[in-house]
Amino acid sequence: MSTTKSPCPYQGPGKQNPANIGGYDIIRPTEDSADPDYWITSGNTTVYDAGYDTGQGGLIHFKDRLRISKGAAGECTAAVTLEVEAAPLVFSYYPPHSLDVVFVLDVTASMMAGGSRKMALAKRALSQTIQLLWRQNKETRVTIVPFARDAYVPLPGGGLSYDYLGTLFTWRRSTTSGNRIGQILGYRNGSYVSTTDIPDYMTQSAPIAASAGLSLYNYYNYYKIQYSDIFEDDGDARKDAVLDRYLSEIYTQDPGAYAGSFIQNVASGTPLDSTQLPYSMNDTGYENNTILDNLIWAIPYGEDTNTEAGLNEAYTLFNTPGFAQSDDILRRAVILITDGQANRSVNPAYPGVYAAPGSTDSDFFPSVPGEPWRYFMYLQQTVNSLIAETAGRSATSEELVLALRRAWETAERIKDPAGGNATVFVLGIEIDAQTPGPYTRDDVLNIMRTIASTGSYLHEAAENGSDNPIIEELERLAGYLLVLTGEPEAVVTDTINTALFEYVPGSIHITGVQDKITLKSKNASDITDPNDPDYTVYTKPALLPDISDANVQNGVVTVSLGTIPYAPASPDSRTLIRLTYEIKNKGPAHGSHLHTNNDQETLITFREPNHLDAASAVLTYDNPPRILHFHTPVVSCHSDFTVEKYTGTEADNTIYKSLSVPTCSDVYYRVAVHNHTNTSLRFPLLYEVQNVNTLKEAQASPSRRLLAEDFTVAAGGSREFTFQYKTDCSDSVIPDFAVLETDTGPLYDNAVIKVQGGTSYYTVQYLNRCTGMRICPDELVTGADACKPVDACSHIRCLPCWKFVSACPYRLEPCSGENIIKLYYIPR
Repeated sequence: MSTTKSPCPYQGPGKQNPANIGGYDIIRPTEDSADPDYWITSGNTTVYDAGYDTGQGGLIHFKDRLRISKGAAGECTAAVTLEVEAAPLVFSYYPPHSLDVVFVLDVTASMMAGGSRKMALAKRALSQTIQLLWRQNKETRVTIVPFARDAYVPLPGGGLSYDYLGTLFTWRRSTTSGNRIGQILGYRNGSYVSTTDIPDYMTQSAPIAASAGLSLYNYYNYYKIQYSDIFEDDGDARKDAVLDRYLSEIYTQDPGAYAGSFIQNVASGTPLDSTQLPYSMNDTGYENNTILDNLIWAIPYGEDTNTEAGLNEAYTLFNTPGFAQSDDILRRAVILITDGQANRSVNPAYPGVYAAPGSTDSDFFPSVPGEPWRYFMYLQQTVNSLIAETAGRSATSEELVLALRRAWETAERIKDPAGGNATVFVLGIEIDAQTPGPYTRDDVLNIMRTIASTGSYLHEAAENGSDNPIIEELERLAGYLLVLTGEPEAVVTDTINTALFEYVPGSIHITGVQDKITLKSKNASDITDPNDPDYTVYTKPALLPDISDANVQNGVVTVSLGTIPYAPASPDSRTLIRLTYEIKNKGPAHGSHLHTNNDQETLITFREPNHLDAASAVLTYDNPPRILHFHTPVVSCHSDFTVEKYTGTEADNTIYKSLSVPTCSDVYYRVAVHNHTNTSLRFPLLYEVQNVNTLKEAQASPSRRLLAEDFTVAAGGSREFTFQYKTDCSDSVIPDFAVLETDTGPLYDNAVIKVQGGTSYYTVQYLNRCTGMRICPDELVTGADACKPVDACSHIRCLPCWKFVSACPYRLEPCSGENIIKLYYIPR
């Protein structure tokens, strides 16, 4: 008879762990996650990229795309934490595909305030980035949507549509200092209109608005700009006929409308001076400007930051049939460029209600004073003049919250594959929070990270003197459109050391951060209570898998993480996922060096993709799986008392937690209750139950074997209880629980018998019925199926001079212990 034995969990002080949990220690040497020793890394990765080397294809190499760590804190009840950090692989397209890109550009006065160069540098960055995209693929098309209080709508026939009168635009003079309106090439402007009476405003502003409509920007095209609009086939810049015609037909009719504008230099051929050059499209002046440079230079300005309005227009464009060349979300992009927190939003009750000639304030009064005006912009009434309201005050906290919230909601519609089906990027230029206001600078940045498709699609930039200048950061953002990221596909398996511990129901949780943004599970509710410690001012992206006690089966925690980082991801994306749960001593744990898991069975399995089609975004997960084993968490648990259960096939050697035994064999059990204190302890009940899988089942079972009742264990001592069981042909796996009821709750330990098909032997005797003497040698049969009855008639022989008369027994049951068949004969 063969027996497969697993050693018991107690191997002496400091070694209270089964050998089959791994038999090794990899204890995390530090609790500082910034220390490299905190992590176990995946090392070198080699995958195939068909786009590598301009489509020649080849193997590409990465290092440490995954890092894992595991620790535990506590004693007899311990919190276990597994961490997985992931970074993407980066593949190439070949040929680079064409794109449709909508740049949503903040043109508010703050971009120029105080002599700031933010407007000029953003425009330079825009021109250079568009040319970068065209160098990759000349079929890429670009649309520019400036926005301020409202969106400047790019028209297919050219120009930007903006309702100056309806938005109650605040006119500013062209200057050479302060806001430097003159830097806007060919922008016509007039005197500041100081009236707060709407009819007077309309009367005074109508000619100014008409003049603004003759500004240079209204003669350029901002809708689906193509390489061929700007350059000849040989790469030479096309002549700017728009500017030439404008100068000859519009500018010359009223040069006085351009006081302080750089177009005066252009018209006269006068180079820009040293104070003007920093506000032009390049530091050498305008002489070599392309059409692209000039049309961007001519983009106008506005007031208030209604980010929602700009993003709404981007959504409308991408939701227009035929606007984009492709339905591939990776080829459709919105790039938001802004220097400020959104402080205005669209009034959803009156989205199309603008001021008009004949309007009065009463047309826009809310039904209840203090509620929002009946106006396209969401503004709470604080005065009885709408013009004063729009121009004379900052947004309230409520308005600020709504402005960012609605910008985010619009971005969600853009990112929705069933909506705009586009990827969103954000370039934030010296972003700060409005004061007073409900948000900190970090709050604003985090909300903008959620406006972007992923947190790393927000880049911060500064005007000058920094490591992240505007031009370089915008080009880096656009560069994300030109590559393909691939993410490892990962599954975590964590096998609890169930010889000592059990999972605490309801304790498993998953959290995660990707690119500085906290994630939530797919079906988790949003937390809206600011007092909740897990509250965030932004809506957490629902990217993590839903987990529950269903992820823990028989002490094995299994969580499929999917592909991480979660798409879309940039080459700079990083995702940290933290899985936590609790374990507790189930009954036998006692020692100073207890493993919380089975080492060889606690791991992350992951696959890394190949890129087999250079022109496609499809990745193939056909590489063999790789495995990383986690650290070995060790805890100390010094219980006052423990219960242990062992089994064996010999009465004096019951030391095993599991056995494989044949059917129809004797199995012995031993239950030990230990008192680790220096006083005697009384226990009300000790019993054992077979064929149950959980403590709850054991407690509910009517088939208990009572081992002891109301018994005492001496100080520092133990008591043992033994019993025997014979396996039969109906047994397969027999889980067996010993339950010790205590005043503080039940403890238990269990052992498992695996019953395998056994063999038996028996002897057939041929006897004289009259004398009982043998009439021929016995027949020994070996290797018989222990669970298959044997009919005596199958062994009857025809013996010369003898006649068979009877058998005992006529049917042998090997499993019952019988092993002799007697066949009786009489002389003929």
